[in-house]
Amino acid sequence: MKVVPLTLGAHLRAEDWDKIDNSFYFCPSRECEVVYFSNSSGVYFTKEDVKTRVGIKEKEEPKPLCYCNRVTEEMLRRAILEERCCSSVEEVQSKTRAGKGRWCVVTNPSGRCCEWYLKDIISEMLGMAKLAKGQKKEERLRRLELEITGMTCQGCASVVQGALESAGAREARVSFAEGRAEVLVSEDVSAQELVRAVEQAGYGAEVKREV
Repeated sequence: MKVVPLTLGAHLRAEDWDKIDNSFYFCPSRECEVVYFSNSSGVYFTKEDVKTRVGIKEKEEPKPLCYCNRVTEEMLRRAILEERCCSSVEEVQSKTRAGKGRWCVVTNPSGRCCEWYLKDIISEMLGMAKLAKGQKKEERLRRLELEITGMTCQGCASVVQGALESAGAREARVSFAEGRAEVLVSEDVSAQELVRAVEQAGYGAEVKREV
């Protein structure tokens, strides 16, 4: 993704400003440590070189999504899955103001509006919220986040998702880039059953958080 010098200047440290020109691009790959690169000048800036936290490349919160209105992934998750605020992408954006900024070329490290990844994240969370709402009142669902190791491609993520669902996960969202999985399970499914299913599929798993 092409970025302009204005964007670079806002997110790079002052000691690197003399390297900025019109030849830079933003790398949108979640698994890549490089944020900005210029193949023509041979200059590459990684996450360590950028003073702003790049949300789509982070595995731990805070993971900024909308920089203009200061919305993180955790804030969206809380609004959608815990507060049950909304039933559509538009309602979520209206309530949280995510994707409603006007200064993206400066505030967002990608130099553009976060909607290029934001709506997919919101849609996945809404799907999980709808699933949980549809369960019988006497059945409680809980959400678990697992760290997944050993994945080398998106196909691996599909295998892990299948393993989790076969172990009892009502819904599983697996991110190869982030090396993690988020699942909804009923009370009678233990975390160890999920971990064991992933291990039997040939990968590693560790529960990081349970809600």
